[in-house]
Amino acid sequence: MFYLNSLLAAVPTTVEWNFSVGLTMIICNIVAIAIGKFTIQQMNSGPGLPSEDLFGGMGLPALLATTSLGHIIGAGVILGLASSGGL
Repeated sequence: MFYLNSLLAAVPTTVEWNFSVGLTMIICNIVAIAIGKFTIQQMNSGPGLPSEDLFGGMGLPALLATTSLGHIIGAGVILGLASSGGL
């Protein structure tokens, strides 16, 4: 029972959504798309996107993969900045 109480007490510091939080998430997604552009070997496999030039020739699966990674990175960055007082 002691472990459950200490686990419930370990709640991370969260911050209300504001412009800084949104901008942080956008920047993390752009960084993840840039990482994916240089590391994904078959970027254009699968269904394409309406504007190929906008995302550097990525297909839909590559875009979904990179933005998923961007949201994971963004959530960590936002929680880290919020707990350190940066946001």
